[in-house]
Amino acid sequence: MILGLDISTSMVGAAIIDEKTSSLVESAGWDISKIDSTFDKAEFIGAELYAFRSAYNIEHIFIETALKRFMPGRSRADTIVKLAKFNGITSWLCYECYGITPTYINVNTARSLYGLSFPRGTKGPKRKKMVIEAVIEKEKTAFRYEMARGGKNYKKGTDDRADAIVIARAGEFILRNKDNKGFLTEKIILVE
Repeated sequence: MILGLDISTSMVGAAIIDEKTSSLVESAGWDISKIDSTFDKAEFIGAELYAFRSAYNIEHIFIETALKRFMPGRSRADTIVKLAKFNGITSWLCYECYGITPTYINVNTARSLYGLSFPRGTKGPKRKKMVIEAVIEKEKTAFRYEMARGGKNYKKGTDDRADAIVIARAGEFILRNKDNKGFLTEKIILVE
C-alpha cells in the first residue's frame, strides 16, 4: 500500500492507494486547526498514522515537499518555517511509525504526473478547485466529498485530501516506472 500525505499546520490530507489493484482505498483529512501546540498537533497526527498502520500494510510513503522559498504576496517567512518544521516532524513520525523513509515529491511534478495543467494566470482557490474536480473525475466514486452550505464550495479539507491523492498517485507512477530507463540509455554529447 502507498500512503500519500499533504501536510500543513491546519489540515493534513492522507490517501492510501493499493499498489496491486491501483485503487484508492481511503482518503482522510485530519483537521488540526483548533490544536494550538505543535507538539499536540504532532501527537494527534502520530495517533492517526498508528491507526492507519493497524489497518493497512503501508510499504511506501510519499509526502509533498515543503515550500522552500518566499513568494511575495503568498507566503511569509514565519509561515514557511512553520510548514517546514511541521513537515519534518510528520516525516519523522512516519519513519518512527512505519520504519520507512518518506519520499518527497514536488507538488507541480505530482500534478503534472496526474495529468493536471493550469491555464496561465490561474491562482490559489481556482487551482484548488481544479485539483478537486480532476480527482473527482479520475477517482470516480472512490473519492467521496461533500459540498459546503450553499452548494458552491467543497467542505473544508476536501482540497487537502485531493492533494494527498495526487501525491500518492505520483508516488505510484514513480514506483511503476523506477526500473524504466526510457529510450535514452546513454548520455548524449552535443558537439559543435
